[in-house]
Amino acid sequence: MDLLCAEELACDRLGSGDQALPTGALDAPAGHTAACDAVIFEDLRVLHNLLELETVYVPECNYFVVVQKDILPYMRKVVSTWMLEVCEEQQCEDQVFPLAVNFLDRFLCACAISRKQLQLAAAVCLLLASKIRQCHALGVDLLCFYSDHSIVPDELRRWELLVLSKLHWNVTAVTGFDYVDHVLERVSWTRRNATVRRHAHTLVALCYTEPELIQTAPSLLATASICAAVRGLNLPWACTAVSRACQLTRVSASAAERVVLHIERLVASEAAALVGGNGGMATDAPPSPLVQLAVIGNAIINEV
Repeated sequence: MDLLCAEELACDRLGSGDQALPTGALDAPAGHTAACDAVIFEDLRVLHNLLELETVYVPECNYFVVVQKDILPYMRKVVSTWMLEVCEEQQCEDQVFPLAVNFLDRFLCACAISRKQLQLAAAVCLLLASKIRQCHALGVDLLCFYSDHSIVPDELRRWELLVLSKLHWNVTAVTGFDYVDHVLERVSWTRRNATVRRHAHTLVALCYTEPELIQTAPSLLATASICAAVRGLNLPWACTAVSRACQLTRVSASAAERVVLHIERLVASEAAALVGGNGGMATDAPPSPLVQLAVIGNAIINEV
């Protein structure tokens, strides 16, 4: 077997802001980005294993109807947006946010909680996902800070064990993020590969904020996000590329098209909220990461 160990120095990840953060919030050393490993991304067995395993990690029910009595879909939208904002501000790895949302959805399928505990559960899921998918985990004190100290550290640590037990310690979940590179390594638009990859990851993150897509398979989310990115970039081989992506992930073209249309509606809605939220007037306040994603996505869909 060929083994590869290669790293590229990442750009300085330290952020800046006017509001003081807890000690240690942004003082982790800069990370290293691993180079693409052909043994992983060019071996179809890895992709097939992802497809076989993903059903284990799809939330098993519509927990708004079956399990939760005090939590509504819009609350899940709000808390997932907060999770995205934390990941964006802390410059977490792209895969942390989808994994954290997957943990949250699976936990809510297994344990009824009150709306007052929803942000606590979300913070725990961010903590766990950052421990699994990046070198430097988000700190407990930092997550309490982002909750405006409505969460205390001891409570967060206790709930970490609760969430893990409800997930049966099965935390190596497959998410939509995991499919993007596997698909892009096997298609022909190499000249625009970096652009398509960036846009696809943007749209995958956007999908994970949507309550309506909770029970959608990760392979379908990834395929639809790639298809939406390729369609928006108006690549000459877009039709062929879309069919090839569906073939690789074993997703039907009709199912992918339905999710693509949902993504486009979501992007249009978020972009309209950015433009019309202040009566069409400019504001000095920076848009939320979700709206920034929507604007990028809107550019994707309308790009020539």
